[in-house]
Amino acid sequence: NYPSLRVSMTSSPMILLLCLIATAAAGRPWMFFGRPKGGLVNGPFHLSQADAVKLSEGQTLNNFSQRFDHFDQLDTKKWIQRYYYNARFANRDLSSGQDIIFLMIGGEGKEPPKWSGDENMQIMQFAKLFGATVFDLEHRFFGPSRPINNLKTESLRLLTMEQALADLAYFITSMNKEHNYNNPKWITFGGSYPGALSAMFRSRYPELTAGAVASSAPINFKLDFYEYADVVQSVLSQTPIANDDNVACDELVRRAISQMQGLSMTREGRNKLNDQMHLDPAFDEYTDKKDINNFFGNVYNIFQGMIQYTYDGRNEVSKQYSTARQACDIMNKKGDLIDNVWELAKFEADKVNGDPIVSFSNNYTADMESLKETDYDILGEGAASYKGWYWLLCNEMGYMQTTDGDSIFGSTIPINLFYDMCMDMFGPEINAPYTRDANRATNDAWNGVDDFDATNLCLPNGKFDPWSALGYYGEDKKRNILPVVIEGAAHCSDMYPEYDGEPAALPAARQKIRDFLSGLIYDANHPQPHLTSSSEAPTDQTDQPDDSSSPSPPTSTTVISTTSSSATPFSFAILLASSVLGYALM
Repeated sequence: NYPSLRVSMTSSPMILLLCLIATAAAGRPWMFFGRPKGGLVNGPFHLSQADAVKLSEGQTLNNFSQRFDHFDQLDTKKWIQRYYYNARFANRDLSSGQDIIFLMIGGEGKEPPKWSGDENMQIMQFAKLFGATVFDLEHRFFGPSRPINNLKTESLRLLTMEQALADLAYFITSMNKEHNYNNPKWITFGGSYPGALSAMFRSRYPELTAGAVASSAPINFKLDFYEYADVVQSVLSQTPIANDDNVACDELVRRAISQMQGLSMTREGRNKLNDQMHLDPAFDEYTDKKDINNFFGNVYNIFQGMIQYTYDGRNEVSKQYSTARQACDIMNKKGDLIDNVWELAKFEADKVNGDPIVSFSNNYTADMESLKETDYDILGEGAASYKGWYWLLCNEMGYMQTTDGDSIFGSTIPINLFYDMCMDMFGPEINAPYTRDANRATNDAWNGVDDFDATNLCLPNGKFDPWSALGYYGEDKKRNILPVVIEGAAHCSDMYPEYDGEPAALPAARQKIRDFLSGLIYDANHPQPHLTSSSEAPTDQTDQPDDSSSPSPPTSTTVISTTSSSATPFSFAILLASSVLGYALM
């Protein structure tokens, strides 16, 4: 998977560096730390780039003069932050004479125009229904929105969740003045990491918004996130396959990983892995434990990529190819299970990531060397976003997707691998004690998930989303906290366009979100006008989860589980008996 490099010894250091980064980028796994190349809500990278081609009717891309450091009152520097604006559907007749403004929160990647331009996206459907103006603010340090034009560790100290939240606050107050909004009602939206920001903004700056929708929001900032693997296993276990031995899909994966573990322990076995998995670079006499852990991390990435967005309506890939059904069908082929894993890797690279492979990338050293670079332009958009995301994890959020639990992936990916990555990317001072202490401080600052303090908050989560294990499920009618658990759906599933054959619980979930928004927008002084909404499933089609093998919300949480009345490209009968989780896109 690595391009051939023939560089003269007289080549300049810059050319050598660019070659190294190009080589690493060519082989870098398309998904790591649970983030695809295009970001949690927008990826895969080639598809997210296609999303960003042009603006839609009524949409503009603008620059905003943002504060450099919100927590240093003596620092008056400013920088240019990008945002999208679309007043196409603004209609005070629909909003009962109010200024209703929806703010989509950008995440860990270049922000595409689709969230404020594509009227098939749910936020735009809601804007059309309620007569809202839509803004979409790009996150600091991602895309062209750069407070500092480098990614040095000392510069990244300004890449924090608190700075991002303060960016939102300053943006809202500035837009109120610029547009002369009179007592506006702002409502924030976000999915995945931006979903967490949407929820956190309600806690930190409640006076600036009427409420928030936080889709697939992982607001439990857990350092050792082994539960991700538990949910992947649960989804695979609920995906039906047929074979002569009556072996379930998750058991096939367990056996494949176990065989790989055994082979990794001897030189002869590693040579066999070289052949079967087409490793590049191959295991050799210098292979150490970190190389082996990195290999299993890359194997784990394959299954993460297939499950995290399974059956989402984001694009044709997530509808047809990046699905649990496809993963299990390939793993169920007759023959050697390790050969099947390689076939799955090729399928994902080709059909999901749009980048066919002939070898399996496994170069930890090259990846880390390339990500030590601090120049945005040398790194390129994809690698720069990776590095910014890793910084957020190492410096605050954790989310380290180990296999330290009791899952089918065995103890193949220890947390020490992630500690090493933090040090290798950002320097020896960002070590294990630093990362542990920083993560503990983050949880202390937000009181932990059990004491999350916010009001007027809707929290949709797909039960097939591994990130849902870190979601919030404490329904509280007094504070208007509404978790919505969507059976058979995955990451940020509620944010995307509807499609024929989608998970059958999604229409009712969307109606729940619409009802929540209606409750925020209309009151005695601003009664709801007579509206005709799109036909959706009724809101009373709810049930309690019946699967204890994956994280389950409290019984008071709204769990939407319906049966499908139309033919679908996969068996919803099995999916509906399943249990999933949720986190966000970008």
